[in-house]
This record gives sequence, C-alpha cells and structure tokens, in this order.
Amino acid sequence: MSNDQLYNALKDVADRVQQNFPLSKLTTFKLGGPARYVVTVSSVENLQKVIEIASENDLEFFILGGGSNMLVSDEGYDGIAIRLQLEGVAIDGEVVIAQAGAKTVTAAQKCSAEGLTGFEWGVGVPGTIGGAVRGNAGAMDGEMKDVVTEVQAIIDGEVVTLKNADCEFGYRHSAFKENGGIILSATLELKKGDPKIGLHKMQEFLKYRMETQPKGFASTGCIFKNVEITDDMDLSGKNISESFIKNKRIPAGWLVQEAGLKGEKVGGAQVSQDHGNFIINDKTATATDVKALIDLVKQKVYNEYELELKEEIQLIGF
Repeated sequence: MSNDQLYNALKDVADRVQQNFPLSKLTTFKLGGPARYVVTVSSVENLQKVIEIASENDLEFFILGGGSNMLVSDEGYDGIAIRLQLEGVAIDGEVVIAQAGAKTVTAAQKCSAEGLTGFEWGVGVPGTIGGAVRGNAGAMDGEMKDVVTEVQAIIDGEVVTLKNADCEFGYRHSAFKENGGIILSATLELKKGDPKIGLHKMQEFLKYRMETQPKGFASTGCIFKNVEITDDMDLSGKNISESFIKNKRIPAGWLVQEAGLKGEKVGGAQVSQDHGNFIINDKTATATDVKALIDLVKQKVYNEYELELKEEIQLIGF
C-alpha cells in the first residue's frame, strides 16, 4: 500500500491516526523522533484489525502505554505506535479486572478505596497495567506476579487467556517479552482490608518515592535491572554487601553509585545525583546522549565489578 492507502486503511478502523507524530510528546523522557503512525484504538476488534494491517504491510508496531520505561531513538520509529484506550477497572469482591490501558496508579487507588489490600505498592509504579504486567513491574517488595491470576492477551492474532504460571513471570520479565503477545487486561486477586490503612500505606510509598527519586526533570524510571546473583558468580573482593548476597540481588543503583557515576553526564543526559539508577533529561538531552550514557555506565560498572548491567527500559527504534 502507498502511504495514503495505509493512512486510510488505519483511519477506517482506528479512533485516531496521526502521521509522523513526535514520540517525545508521548514519553516521560520527553525524547524521541516521530513515529510513522500513532494509532489510537478503543476496542479489541479494532486493535486486531490494526495488527492485521501492520502484518500485511510488513510494518513493525509496539504498544505505547504511559510512555515510561522506554527510550525512543532520535530518528523515530518507522512503524505504528499503538495507544490503547482500554482503561476500565472493574472490582467484584476481591477480584479486580484492570484493562491494559488503565494507569497502574489509578488501579491501585481504586482497589484501596474499595477496601482491598495487596496492591498499594502499585501507586509507585508509573505507566499502565499492560506495561506493568509485561515487565512484571514492582515496588516496595511487591510484584505483578504476586497479584495477577489471569491475563487476557492477543497472541498470533487470537485472543487468549493465560493463567499466572503461563505468563512465566520472572524478575522484570514475562512471557510477553518473548512471544510478542499484546496484553488486553489482567485479573488481580486481592484481599479485604481497611481503606484507611491502605491509604496510609500508599502515602508512605509515595513519600519514600519522593525522597529517593529525582524530581523536576524528565526521566523514564529505573534504567537498569538489578543484578541477580547466580551460583557461578565470583563476588570475592568486590565489597558486595552481605544483605545483597543473602537476597540474591545487587541493586543497580548501588553499583552505579559505587562506581562513582552519580552526576556523570553525556550532553544533556545525566545520572541522577538522587538515585544511581535514574538518568535525567536536563531539557537539552537527545536520545543519543542517553544511549551513550547508558553504554558508558555499563562499561564502567563492568570494569569495576565484572558485572553486566542490563537495561530494564525498552529501546525503540535503535
């Protein structure tokens, strides 16, 4: 199809189609070049039709949730960025069905207001439920895998329902990162609790976040996964805290800090002075600056500790 034909085909099935739209306007990093198309859909059927059009025309696509946890290339994305207007949160007793486009913060607040406990930590997770499930997001010792019982998704064009075990949740990982599945909704099972206690917990979580994470600058959340300790790692002589070894995980922010990289800059991108696992945009940064800083941090941490940092964020267009 020609560009005009593609645009018209997408317009026929989508709520909105924007051509050559700057993704910097849709990401929390405020970075990224234009997407060939930004398509907004509000039904599963129309989402399937958009995917079908993309497949027939060899166009790549990705789901753009809350715009956090990603870095988009300065050159942009020669494909379709899909925005899901599936944002409902339905609560029935202790069971919650949250659609993929619902903000994680909003879902956590609604659950707590209904007297449900176990998902208060979600108030500290940016982005949407779909992204949280895909990356098994977590905070304050909670993770999506702890509360999700089922996930409805599109896999290979078909709508399927996966049980928790089928999602293959791991640390900041799920099967959806491997099978290309598009999450439509997640069913959470929580417990009855006191709304006042839940509100207090959320306030404490938000207070901790405000005290430990950078403020006043655009960022995209934690850049790197914490390093999981395996039996074959030789940590002798590396001054790794016994508490980290006991927990089988070394915080990436600690490694960055100990390597002396807080405040390190490339162009307008800087490792936050508040938290070593955040990179901030001083309003002049490019995605190229951020990527170069990521690579620099990874190399220096490896030189210092012989440990490889891996990105938690999604790289788009690189």
